[in-house]
Amino acid sequence: MIKKLVNFSLFQLGWFVCILGASWNQPYVALGLSSLILLVHLHITNYKNNDLKLLVFSGFIGFLFDGALQYTGMILYNNPGWNFPLTPLWIVMLWLLFSVTLNHSLAWLKNRTILSLLFGSIGGPLAYVAGDKLGAITISTPETIIALAVGWAIITPLLIKQSEKV
Repeated sequence: MIKKLVNFSLFQLGWFVCILGASWNQPYVALGLSSLILLVHLHITNYKNNDLKLLVFSGFIGFLFDGALQYTGMILYNNPGWNFPLTPLWIVMLWLLFSVTLNHSLAWLKNRTILSLLFGSIGGPLAYVAGDKLGAITISTPETIIALAVGWAIITPLLIKQSEKV
């Protein structure tokens, strides 16, 4: 139980580091600190290989999903110094941080597809709204919330299923 609380706390810390780093125009500081958070997690976990596989899979999914949101103009990312039409690195880091919760603090979602769908459809958009309120992103239209809910309703069970395989 303690390890799950530590995992959840590390994720929350990493989330705030990335969001505030983008908001305060310090994305590279945020990347460095959140990388340390990931290393701490990997140091204390008993599931290093599984978590590393999920890191790669989730990072790829997140890169594509958030890249599509950016490409369509649904989300505008605070990207100081990032002049590329690709998903910002601090967003990909958020996906990496999320992935290390799947075998730990979010393991209760395994084998609960409907619950993971509901969790994603609510939690995903809420995280983006919080990011918007803190100045890391701008949600362009009200329809973006629907796209986020649908996307996360699909992605969360997909990631949970992948965590069951590795």
